[in-house]
Amino acid sequence: MEKNAVIKSLRINYFVSLAAALLVLLAFELGFIEKGALVNVMSSTGMYIVQVVTVMLTVIFIPWAIKGFTKSMAKAKGMPEADIIKLFGKKGLQRIFLLFVVVLMNEFVYYGLGYESALYCGLLGFGSMIYSFPTKMVLEQCIKGEDL
Repeated sequence: MEKNAVIKSLRINYFVSLAAALLVLLAFELGFIEKGALVNVMSSTGMYIVQVVTVMLTVIFIPWAIKGFTKSMAKAKGMPEADIIKLFGKKGLQRIFLLFVVVLMNEFVYYGLGYESALYCGLLGFGSMIYSFPTKMVLEQCIKGEDL
């Protein structure tokens, strides 16, 4: 696979993930999905467990997405260029997916349960997603063996 194809593929996945997160946000804000809909369905214990799991997954997934990508690309130093490009595509997609899960999960918990901390966790995930925009410059740094 060539560099431009990998970057194009990652950017498509990136923008589709952002668009899906924005559509969920709009669905709740415009009233297509009722805010607090999960409160009536879940017990207080279930709501607590969902809230804790959401925060814990946010705390795990954001560093895993960002630092894991950086460590994987650092280990790729000395590999053939084709393998680095392939690894960049794989790890870039993994990073986008993990951050998308964080944002989407926190949106549903914030709007579905009204849990305020999910809003802040979702904003952290969204900020991390902006930080993780796939660029050709980062791919070139990985190929040259420079630190990210």
